[in-house]
Amino acid sequence: MNKISLYVLLILIFLGLSKSFSPSEQRTPYLANEQVYSDFFQGSPLSVILLDSFQTGFLIKTYFHKYKIVHGFKVPEEVVVRTSKKYWTKNLANKGLSLFRRKELNYEKRIEELKKNKYQSEISQSHEESNLPMPPGFIYLGDRAYGRWRLENSGRKVWSFHRAYRHFPKLFNWGTFRPSYDFYERGKIYVNQEKPFYGLNQEFGTNGSITSEHLEDTLNVNQKSIDLLKHFKTLFQIPPWEKKS
Repeated sequence: MNKISLYVLLILIFLGLSKSFSPSEQRTPYLANEQVYSDFFQGSPLSVILLDSFQTGFLIKTYFHKYKIVHGFKVPEEVVVRTSKKYWTKNLANKGLSLFRRKELNYEKRIEELKKNKYQSEISQSHEESNLPMPPGFIYLGDRAYGRWRLENSGRKVWSFHRAYRHFPKLFNWGTFRPSYDFYERGKIYVNQEKPFYGLNQEFGTNGSITSEHLEDTLNVNQKSIDLLKHFKTLFQIPPWEKKS
């Protein structure tokens, strides 16, 4: 086998390795954009948090999101999905944020909705959804079913979860951060303006201080292929390319 054939074989093996380690080979579900979250993720209350973004493929790229699904009443789960390049690129700055939320309406809000719709219950929903990127856990702030605003000695109001939900800050990778009432009010303004919210001091998101400190990077799938390729090269001792005169 001449050197050109050997290099061609090496390239083909690299492409094969890249594809074999791609989650798409495991029939990973495809979510093109935020419009499909509602049908794909079931239950409420629910928060879908972007843990990581990665891509695989040497010549033909495949784009992936890794999500943490936080449910109100059961153990959280993680899932990897394929997505479009456009949506993948759109969320490069949103690591650690909640990309989709579904919240049950409390009794008072349910009555308000019914009155607004003149008690036509068939057009009124028992939950509300949002696909606007927001800090993880924002769905629970201000909901008395899950916690309350506690007044600190400094006069600042911070959110405190009830005992049954005291593990939530860990699920949301908050560290020692506790949302203030100002944080909550500013977030609601961004929601009304339909703008992503990264915190009062940009604490959340890919470049946020809290996200960077408490959300670990997941394994880069491409790195596996690259490492195995390097190992393959050492085993077969591929000779260097020599240019003959």
